[in-house]
Amino acid sequence: MLNRLLSRVSSFTGKYAGFLIFGTVFLCLFLAWQYQTGIRVGDGAIKEQQLADLLRNGLPDFSCRYAGKEIDPEFRFLPLDLKKGSTMTHVYKGKCYYIFPFYYTAIQYPFAVFMGRFGSFFLSLIFGILTLRALFQISELLGLSEKSKFFFLILLLLGSAFSLFSTDLSETILAIYGVTQGIYFLLKEDKSSKSTDLIFAGGFFGFAAFFRQETILLAASISLVYAFRIFRNPKTALFPFTFGTLLIIQAVINYSVVGHPLGSRGYLQESSSYELVSQIYYLWQLVFLGNGSLGLFGAYPALAFIILWRPKSDSLTRILYGLGIFILLSGLLTSTKFWQGVLFGPRFLITILPFLLLFLFSILEKNWEKLSKPFRIAAILLISYSIIGGVVFDRLYYKFTKSVVTEQSELSDHTSKIVIYRKGSVFLPSNSFREEREVYEIDSSESFDALLEKLYTIGKTQVTVVGFKDSYPREVLVPKSEIFEFKNRTFYQSPSINMETLEFSKLTK
Repeated sequence: MLNRLLSRVSSFTGKYAGFLIFGTVFLCLFLAWQYQTGIRVGDGAIKEQQLADLLRNGLPDFSCRYAGKEIDPEFRFLPLDLKKGSTMTHVYKGKCYYIFPFYYTAIQYPFAVFMGRFGSFFLSLIFGILTLRALFQISELLGLSEKSKFFFLILLLLGSAFSLFSTDLSETILAIYGVTQGIYFLLKEDKSSKSTDLIFAGGFFGFAAFFRQETILLAASISLVYAFRIFRNPKTALFPFTFGTLLIIQAVINYSVVGHPLGSRGYLQESSSYELVSQIYYLWQLVFLGNGSLGLFGAYPALAFIILWRPKSDSLTRILYGLGIFILLSGLLTSTKFWQGVLFGPRFLITILPFLLLFLFSILEKNWEKLSKPFRIAAILLISYSIIGGVVFDRLYYKFTKSVVTEQSELSDHTSKIVIYRKGSVFLPSNSFREEREVYEIDSSESFDALLEKLYTIGKTQVTVVGFKDSYPREVLVPKSEIFEFKNRTFYQSPSINMETLEFSKLTK
């Protein structure tokens, strides 16, 4: 009976419509489970703020809105500024910008206008479905059976971060789609010999590069392999040419907006020092594990079965060689300031993960009859391990976002209109509160006095100081002042944050 049910389901998902319907229904249910008023923290919260600022500023002004711009034109109290050692904002020509690509903000814009906060998540869902479509196209080129397609779909949806990125506020799924669709055209070109396939491949990789910079390394790695074919087949140059054209266009736009060809992310890359030993360890993290995160083979050990693959003189071999170079370059060239993981699987290799998992099933299917029983059992157990790990992570992320909603409610209920974060404690930007706040960040007692002085001159005398309770217990949360006295102090502790609202006035001499 179980075999009959499996046969029916795999027969359904083995067809184009069934594959998409199954994946789409799952992603919709996953979104309904994970979506909790859209409130996010960290990167997601900043991306929400970036979009909110664009909606307020209007196209094409992608700068961030800083409540203290008039009293603090030097942006001394701008939260998460690069010059203070943080990684979220920077200043250019009298304006502040977030380090995330403004192209992602721009593509969200129409969805946010018509659908509000949910629009950003709906955008991710659309590109998740488009990626499923591209993966089915590749599965057809690889000749996967119906059962292999079904089990791949289960591993992708349950055992990887794909479902999360397809239903969360992240530009990553746009890059995943661009890379996956680009790989499809590279594979297709080998059989059709059409120049347009190479152009489309370069175009989709170029599209992905607008949203994730690691795809620049990916396209460069694949282009390096393809370069050896240019003399035998000059049309091969169409792939790097098309991609390079889009990359130049992006660089010109980036420079005109934020003054750097790599965009705001380029400033963050420049702020990092290069140490070969650190980069080698970083490569180890990407591939295996480190800093509390599992890398590519740490999360997907079944990929070891790729050793059964035998290289040929075809586009698949060229792509796989390119992916190998990309993984090496990602570890050696990517800034170690970025945490590489998503707890289960490598964040900076997620763009190639769906294709690698699909290729894994292709290898297993072609060699299944040749494998001994112990190796078959090992393959099943390793794939099951990845599925269990993915489910556990999704559950942890659900609990995390639920706790964020609780913290957001507590912060909204117990803070005044002006919030001053202690350094390292910025939890939610101004738009994430129930009612928008003025948000500042201080890094010392001196900067606290300097900020209060500026607020005092414009008649604002009530603030809430916020800090993570592990770093800023109640007795040190509010810095001591030699200029101001504090009264009507109200302290409140949420699950992870301490906050104290107070009124201040100048000490009389």
